Amino acid sequence: MTINRTAMIDYIDARIKQTDNPKHIEQLTMLRAHMVGEVNEDVDALLATISPLRQQYRSWGSPEDMQPASREEIRTFYIERQALGQLYFQFDIDRLTVADDIIITDGVMTSLFPGATVVGMGLQTPQPEAVHEVTIRTIISWPFDENGLIVGEETYSVVTGSRPLADAEIPADFPSGLVG
Repeated sequence: MTINRTAMIDYIDARIKQTDNPKHIEQLTMLRAHMVGEVNEDVDALLATISPLRQQYRSWGSPEDMQPASREEIRTFYIERQALGQLYFQFDIDRLTVADDIIITDGVMTSLFPGATVVGMGLQTPQPEAVHEVTIRTIISWPFDENGLIVGEETYSVVTGSRPLADAEIPADFPSGLVG
């Protein structure tokens, strides 16, 4: 299987080309930089897009450790996500709305998770030792501060599918430490 980690960036690039409002272009460019930081697993580049004035990450229905509320907690959050292989994903954006203080993205996230993570999410699997493809319908609100930096992410998600992968289906660039 193939994971196109830059699908979300490609979508943002296309939207920037269609946008003529300078403020919206700046916000889309900031969101793009945030996404590039995620894809490159560059936590410092990602944090450069986060407001120093205020931060708010909220993942509705998730435990508190998935909801960092300071720059240091956000750094720790992304370092932990990186170690768990959770920055290895594809986000296919279906809809995107831009306003003067927020961007909303709506789409399907496809992630590869070790079986232990899948079980930890409360999902059933016949192969807990396998890497799984998990699809998640996700709406993300990206509020911006008065300086054009991202305040955080507020996500609303529901798992729409999960399946164990055969070893031959695991992409060659998937972190080897996460494979059975």
